[in-house]
Amino acid sequence: MSRPLAIAFLACNKNPDRFREDPSYTYRCENLALALTAQGHEVTLSHLSRPGWARRPDIVVFHRPQLSWRFWWIQRQLRGQGVRLVADVDDLVFDPAQAHHSPAVLNRQLPLGTLRRRFWRHRQALRLFDRVTVSTQALAQALATEPGPGGAARIFWLPNAVHRSWRTQAEPAVQDRAEPVLRYLPGTRSHDRDFAQVAPLLSSLLRARPGLRLELVGPLSHALDVPADQVQHRPRVPFADYLSEVRRPGIHLAPLEATPFTACKSALKVIEAAFWNHPTVCSPLPDAQRLVGAGACVAATAADWHGWITRLLDEPAAYRAVTWGLRSRVLREADIDLLARGWLAAMRPPEESA
Repeated sequence: MSRPLAIAFLACNKNPDRFREDPSYTYRCENLALALTAQGHEVTLSHLSRPGWARRPDIVVFHRPQLSWRFWWIQRQLRGQGVRLVADVDDLVFDPAQAHHSPAVLNRQLPLGTLRRRFWRHRQALRLFDRVTVSTQALAQALATEPGPGGAARIFWLPNAVHRSWRTQAEPAVQDRAEPVLRYLPGTRSHDRDFAQVAPLLSSLLRARPGLRLELVGPLSHALDVPADQVQHRPRVPFADYLSEVRRPGIHLAPLEATPFTACKSALKVIEAAFWNHPTVCSPLPDAQRLVGAGACVAATAADWHGWITRLLDEPAAYRAVTWGLRSRVLREADIDLLARGWLAAMRPPEESA
């Protein structure tokens, strides 16, 4: 039997005091760490500026690494000690030629030049790794065109999964019909243009249905032409409190503007809602296609969006068909314990695999 390993996850974002608040780190590192800990391994979660392991790790995962002197020195020292180094990336942040498609640029949060330089640093860092994990198959395909040791063979698809801390929560009863509530939960400030893809349709539906409500949770600028009492907008909550929001009944929405950047994104919103037996009407990103039958109601056109929303609201049989046994179905695609075993088999240092 293989011995337990020491595995470290290093955040590479710019705020060492708040790296655990990053939703990407929560799902890409913390969630995997919880599963690995349950399987008997010694896991540490820390920031690149403050590595916190008690003994030399066997594997170190760099989350979204960027080229810098500190990064270069740490990875060089670890490599010299024989540590298996892994990079993890969950967005198309390594191709400067695609930076103009970034939501941060499109939503005017950062200048294009700043993003291009950041993407270049991501690219240069990723070229140093012989193992890179990605959140979607589309992202794996994009990364496969980039130079790096081992080429495409170094890339491992680790999809996002239901957060392990939720697994102790009882499954809610499946409702006979949908609550007259539409729910959109943007996690960051960069989703204004995404929401704008469906805002006219939502305005029309809300005006036509006085009993229908829209709940927004998170940072979002919008201008819906509807009665104020039909829209509730609450601020973003910490992940520890997010559970109480995502489990509320309703039809979840996950619109995305169609760009090369969003095509590589994960359908995590579908996974989160499905665990609580809630359907999600979503844009046709590639990762959502694998979740058709597990909570994803894919809508490619305005007519599709209208059709899915009205069918789920008005046809109890259609709603039950989508939501019955949904938790079990989504866990077949998004069980972090199963995914962690596959990850470990692929990342375990060669001398530990015998």
